[in-house]
Amino acid sequence: MNRALPLVVFVALSACGTGVARVATGSAPAAATALGELPRYTIARSVADSITTHQIAPGITQHDLVRNAGPLRAHVLDIDLAQCVSIRAVKGGPTAVGRATTTALLQGVPAEERAIAAVNADFFVFTPPGVPVNAMVVDGQLLSGPIKRPVLAIDAARRPFIGLLTVAGTVVSARGRLPFTFWNRPSATGLGVIDAAWGQPLDTLVRRTALLLLPIGARAQPRRYVVAALPLSHDGLARGDTLMLVGRSRGTTQSGDTVTVDATLAPMIPMQAVGGHPLLLRDSVIVPTVDTDGAESFRGLNPRTAAGYADSGRRLLLVVIDGRQPGYSVGTTVRETAALLRDLGAREALNLDGGGSTAMIVRDPTSGNVHTVNKPSDATGERPVGNAVVVTGSCRG
Repeated sequence: MNRALPLVVFVALSACGTGVARVATGSAPAAATALGELPRYTIARSVADSITTHQIAPGITQHDLVRNAGPLRAHVLDIDLAQCVSIRAVKGGPTAVGRATTTALLQGVPAEERAIAAVNADFFVFTPPGVPVNAMVVDGQLLSGPIKRPVLAIDAARRPFIGLLTVAGTVVSARGRLPFTFWNRPSATGLGVIDAAWGQPLDTLVRRTALLLLPIGARAQPRRYVVAALPLSHDGLARGDTLMLVGRSRGTTQSGDTVTVDATLAPMIPMQAVGGHPLLLRDSVIVPTVDTDGAESFRGLNPRTAAGYADSGRRLLLVVIDGRQPGYSVGTTVRETAALLRDLGAREALNLDGGGSTAMIVRDPTSGNVHTVNKPSDATGERPVGNAVVVTGSCRG
């Protein structure tokens, strides 16, 4: 799943076609005409006082919702995964480190893939800047490892998944088998591997437990390595195909040993994945912990970004809700966010990073220009974030 431990063959989730159809402004959407087809799904009148629908590409529909009470404004990307569409997790660079605006992340997608729209994704840390709090998988490569929080993931068969990911890994030597449970998520406890995609040095405490795994021979799977001590002068950064074994068991793996390393994610192998918190819906029911997860200020009225899937995984819903703007949009609580996703038809749903990070960006298919659909709450405008979910119109295979 990464350069050092390639576990899956890259399979693109593809999309084709461009164009836009403005459907209606009013209490309910009318028929689309410009693309020569009707949107497959419409939104119930009860969801909002005003609904404007734009078909921005085949299989990709944008709904703009206004509720007078509050007031509240929300925007929905309704994506038909049975069509030729691609869902991508996007980072601004080759490692887990770094921040960029959602606009920049969309614009950084290669032109031939025709990035159509994007929303911000996972929560992130500021030191080092932009590292996702949870797992991130880009085109089958793991940049940051999972924690005990849910993810939004897409597998090679184009199926969406919302739930927990875990690491299942083993280092095997003549001394025995050494299981490990973290990958690109260094910890002073437990055992795991770090590769170059992590992109940042180990801290001093973790570095004390580290061994180098130096690749030998061809890139056959499972890959063979020779174990070496970490020099005192080493900066704690994995480079190239070298791995770092952190939290070692001295009785099982020692310097000079030849080992093989195998790792995967369970219960599914994602091609794309971003993290979020908390879980909003499970089997169309609001998860009770939406009322207790996080601080009261987090659970209260805020701008929100969320994702869900409906119709047995055929539809992916990406939702942003503006907030902290009295007279325009006050935002939603975590429970209200869950209720909106349920009303939109989602069966499973996940809260993503919100507040000043909330952003939805759409590219005009005629001019090619991108614009921010919502109104970010920061006075300085759109905030640089750790990663994004991008919807493209490519048909790569």
